[in-house]
Amino acid sequence: MTTLFERVFVAVFGKTGENIIDSINRSTSRLNDFFYVKVFGLPFIVLGARQTGKTTLIEWMRHNLRDLEEFQPEPTAPGGDSVPTFSAKLGGEGMRLKPVRDVGGEYDMWDTDWIDLFREAQPRGIIFMVDHTDVLAHKDALNFVMNMIDEEIEAKRNMRAFVLLVNKSDLWGGKLSIDDLLHSYSNEIKRLKNQAARIGFQTFIVGGSVTDGVTLTGEPLGSTLRNFFNAIRPRPR
Repeated sequence: MTTLFERVFVAVFGKTGENIIDSINRSTSRLNDFFYVKVFGLPFIVLGARQTGKTTLIEWMRHNLRDLEEFQPEPTAPGGDSVPTFSAKLGGEGMRLKPVRDVGGEYDMWDTDWIDLFREAQPRGIIFMVDHTDVLAHKDALNFVMNMIDEEIEAKRNMRAFVLLVNKSDLWGGKLSIDDLLHSYSNEIKRLKNQAARIGFQTFIVGGSVTDGVTLTGEPLGSTLRNFFNAIRPRPR
């Protein structure tokens, strides 16, 4: 949407004025993108039911995708843990990332810690994690997050992308395909895609293992996550 100044400027200077305005807007957009990606950090949040690997994923990115096979964190306490903005190298590109806070996945934390984090972070993207266990709990958690997105008008205004990350493929990958595992989530996935089309954000569905750092296709998980972060930056790539 053009401003009154831009309309007047174009009316006075014609095509030359239009070109000048376009050049200014492109420069402003590039500068905004630079500060988000290289200085301030891209705000995103990681959610999911208990023990799906949320803390491990954040730590894996903080350690620049180094192997965390032996990492066994304690359950996250109520209120969560503050996570400082950090630099990570994803798919060969350095980015500043801002997860804000690591929150637990217990049911009684959804209506408190999750909503508080969503309001605080006003994230540009959400990574939602599930695994091969306790499908009903994962479905409830995913539906809660979609309800939260619909209800929290201010908090969702920056949303650009949503990743459904099916973690722990090192445990289920030899027994199930991603389609088999996600069959139980067909209604939730349909709802998520409809919500994305209505609000205007992208969706990604990824199967993989954070501890191994790879997806089901054998590609580095960092490269896949790079696609997510490139989708939530001010100038998507």
